[in-house]
Amino acid sequence: MEKINIDDADAAMAGMQALHSAMALELGNIEQRIASLAESPAARSASGMEDMSVYSVTRAALYSGLASINEILGWVHLMTEKDSQGNVPEAVKMLPTVPVFSIH
Repeated sequence: MEKINIDDADAAMAGMQALHSAMALELGNIEQRIASLAESPAARSASGMEDMSVYSVTRAALYSGLASINEILGWVHLMTEKDSQGNVPEAVKMLPTVPVFSIH
Protein backbone atom coordinates (compact mmCIF):
# COMPACT_ATOMS: atom_id res chain seq x y z
CA MET A 1 0.00 0.00 0.00
CA GLU A 2 1.11 3.50 -0.71
CA LYS A 3 1.94 5.81 2.19
CA ILE A 4 0.09 9.11 2.66
CA ASN A 5 2.25 12.24 2.64
CA ILE A 6 1.84 14.58 5.59
CA ASP A 7 0.02 17.29 3.60
CA ASP A 8 -2.59 14.80 2.42
CA ALA A 9 -2.83 13.40 5.95
CA ASP A 10 -3.49 16.91 7.30
CA ALA A 11 -6.23 17.46 4.70
CA ALA A 12 -7.83 14.10 5.48
CA MET A 13 -7.70 14.75 9.22
CA ALA A 14 -9.24 18.21 8.88
CA GLY A 15 -12.09 16.99 6.70
CA MET A 16 -12.87 13.93 8.78
CA GLN A 17 -12.67 15.83 12.07
CA ALA A 18 -15.04 18.51 10.73
CA LEU A 19 -17.48 15.83 9.60
CA HIS A 20 -17.12 14.05 12.96
CA SER A 21 -17.95 17.28 14.83
CA ALA A 22 -21.01 17.96 12.68
CA MET A 23 -22.29 14.41 13.07
CA ALA A 24 -21.67 14.40 16.84
CA LEU A 25 -23.64 17.64 17.14
CA GLU A 26 -26.51 16.16 15.12
CA LEU A 27 -26.39 13.01 17.27
CA GLY A 28 -26.83 15.20 20.35
CA ASN A 29 -29.85 16.85 18.72
CA ILE A 30 -31.39 13.48 17.85
CA GLU A 31 -30.78 12.14 21.37
CA GLN A 32 -32.50 15.25 22.74
CA ARG A 33 -35.49 14.75 20.43
CA ILE A 34 -35.75 11.10 21.47
CA ALA A 35 -35.72 12.04 25.15
CA SER A 36 -38.29 14.81 24.67
CA LEU A 37 -40.61 12.60 22.67
CA ALA A 38 -40.29 9.72 25.15
CA GLU A 39 -41.48 12.03 27.95
CA SER A 40 -44.34 13.44 25.87
CA PRO A 41 -47.90 12.07 25.77
CA ALA A 42 -47.52 12.12 21.97
CA ALA A 43 -45.06 9.21 22.25
CA ARG A 44 -47.95 6.74 22.25
CA SER A 45 -49.65 8.20 19.18
CA ALA A 46 -49.12 6.82 15.69
CA SER A 47 -47.22 9.91 14.60
CA GLY A 48 -45.13 9.83 17.78
CA MET A 49 -44.18 6.20 17.19
CA GLU A 50 -43.34 7.00 13.57
CA ASP A 51 -41.16 9.93 14.68
CA MET A 52 -39.42 7.71 17.25
CA SER A 53 -38.73 5.15 14.54
CA VAL A 54 -37.18 7.81 12.30
CA TYR A 55 -35.10 9.16 15.19
CA SER A 56 -33.88 5.67 16.06
CA VAL A 57 -32.79 4.94 12.49
CA THR A 58 -31.10 8.34 12.29
CA ARG A 59 -29.30 7.73 15.57
CA ALA A 60 -28.04 4.33 14.37
CA ALA A 61 -26.82 5.86 11.10
CA LEU A 62 -24.98 8.62 12.96
CA TYR A 63 -23.30 6.14 15.31
CA SER A 64 -22.28 4.06 12.30
CA GLY A 65 -20.92 7.12 10.52
CA LEU A 66 -18.93 8.19 13.57
CA ALA A 67 -17.44 4.71 13.88
CA SER A 68 -16.50 4.78 10.20
CA ILE A 69 -14.81 8.15 10.60
CA ASN A 70 -12.77 6.76 13.50
CA GLU A 71 -11.71 3.86 11.27
CA ILE A 72 -10.70 6.25 8.49
CA LEU A 73 -8.68 8.35 10.93
CA GLY A 74 -7.05 5.16 12.19
CA TRP A 75 -6.17 4.25 8.62
CA VAL A 76 -4.65 7.73 8.10
CA HIS A 77 -2.62 7.14 11.28
CA LEU A 78 -1.42 3.78 9.97
CA MET A 79 -0.58 4.96 6.45
CA THR A 80 0.99 8.40 7.07
CA GLU A 81 4.63 8.69 6.04
CA LYS A 82 7.20 8.80 8.79
CA ASP A 83 10.16 11.16 8.76
CA SER A 84 13.74 9.95 8.35
CA GLN A 85 13.85 9.09 12.06
CA GLY A 86 10.64 7.05 11.93
CA ASN A 87 8.45 9.67 13.63
CA VAL A 88 5.06 11.02 12.60
CA PRO A 89 3.70 14.49 13.46
CA GLU A 90 2.01 14.90 16.85
CA ALA A 91 -1.38 15.50 15.21
CA VAL A 92 -1.18 12.08 13.57
CA LYS A 93 -0.08 10.40 16.82
CA MET A 94 -3.30 11.60 18.46
CA LEU A 95 -5.51 9.84 15.89
CA PRO A 96 -7.26 6.60 16.78
CA THR A 97 -5.53 3.41 15.76
CA VAL A 98 -7.02 0.51 13.83
CA PRO A 99 -5.79 -3.04 13.56
CA VAL A 100 -3.85 -3.80 10.40
CA PHE A 101 -6.27 -6.62 9.61
CA SER A 102 -9.55 -4.72 9.91
CA ILE A 103 -12.78 -6.65 9.38
CA HIS A 104 -14.01 -4.06 6.85
